[in-house]
Amino acid sequence: MTRPTIVLAAEGALDVAAARRLADYGELDDAGVARALEQVHLQRWGTTMLPGHLCRVVRWAAVGVVRGRVRVASSAYDDDESAVLARLDELDMAGGCDLVDWDGAARSWLLARASAQSRRAPGWLVRAKPRALADRLAPMPTDHPAAQDQIEQQCRLLFDPDVVAGEAAPALIDIAASRARLWWRSASSRGDISVERQADYLGQLKARIAS
Repeated sequence: MTRPTIVLAAEGALDVAAARRLADYGELDDAGVARALEQVHLQRWGTTMLPGHLCRVVRWAAVGVVRGRVRVASSAYDDDESAVLARLDELDMAGGCDLVDWDGAARSWLLARASAQSRRAPGWLVRAKPRALADRLAPMPTDHPAAQDQIEQQCRLLFDPDVVAGEAAPALIDIAASRARLWWRSASSRGDISVERQADYLGQLKARIAS
């Protein structure tokens, strides 16, 4: 029996309240604070990516596999981060699971944000083992300057036949579904699942997304 798996895609946004506590942004509105902070990060560290203590979770989407059954779940976009995190309780994995995202950082980020919101993290998340899809499809030196989102998009175009070049920006659930297909592709090539099991998962996922 393969280990239960959750393949996750999560979207973040600047925690404006936290940013204002760290610096005086005067009369700037929220969008102005975001632009100012991005410029500071770009000048100091050469990137606009925000560390977890300044990046709140605004929504997530997931594809799970438990006992051979594919599940799809998601949260709505919500400015109330605590409410978004509360929806993670629905992904109950009593025996633990592998948590897959692109770079393997989702588990740490979600746990950090649960701490920031002073809420108890779901037990399955605490027990989950992080897995990085990038390590399987696009390994590279840690100091490589390429943006991870661009590398992921290239891998999706190369290895996921359901992704079409030139399409509009995908919905978060479509990103999670694509990551799941790529994860199963990797698992099949490593012998972790059979080709038949991979095909079964793909069929189940297609039905879940269509419903």
